[in-house]
Amino acid sequence: MEKISFMRRLSSSLIDKVLILVLFIISALCISPYGMASHLGSYYALLDAVPSSYPAQDTYKAMHSVYDNTIYESTEKWVQCYKEISQKPELIAPHKGETLSWDLQITGLFIIVNFIYYLLWEWIFRASLGKFLCGLTVASDNNQPTTEKEIIKRCFLLLLLMIAAVGLRFTFDINYYMTILLFFLIVDTSVIIKGKSLIDIMTNTYITKRKIYKNENLK
Repeated sequence: MEKISFMRRLSSSLIDKVLILVLFIISALCISPYGMASHLGSYYALLDAVPSSYPAQDTYKAMHSVYDNTIYESTEKWVQCYKEISQKPELIAPHKGETLSWDLQITGLFIIVNFIYYLLWEWIFRASLGKFLCGLTVASDNNQPTTEKEIIKRCFLLLLLMIAAVGLRFTFDINYYMTILLFFLIVDTSVIIKGKSLIDIMTNTYITKRKIYKNENLK
């Protein structure tokens, strides 16, 4: 297995992450051109929140719905509105579970965009677009181009790992920053030790320079 420099692999990964983020935002705006922009802003703010805080977020939405911008007049006004609405569960009821709902919707869309992105480009180039631009490709452990079966296996494994990461977030009540950190530690720590990510190891594939296929159709 030809050794790939850490910086080269990191660069390809960063390109992929930026492209996925752009595609995710475009996809979200295409699905809901008017309402999604505010949801994405709220979602960004929610990255530092833990799931157990969602009921409070729902209450805040109810406050904003009932009192509009008057809650921002002063701290005293905010506290007063909070106390009033806390005593009126019927006003909170329409917003109950709202934060969790659009969190899962937006996170689900992000996971789907990741899956389609890697499946599409690995099917076409036998590498993600970031890896292809950095002169890398995915190969089987027998030094042959990855088969369609291996590509599907890699992408579905990524899908399952991302879903599992979201599940762990809710199980251990951690924010998305910690979830993302743990995800990459679990998936990519082995790159430093073995030169292969967890997905590479579990699918018997590895990342190599694209020139290995100079006599093949993939160049």
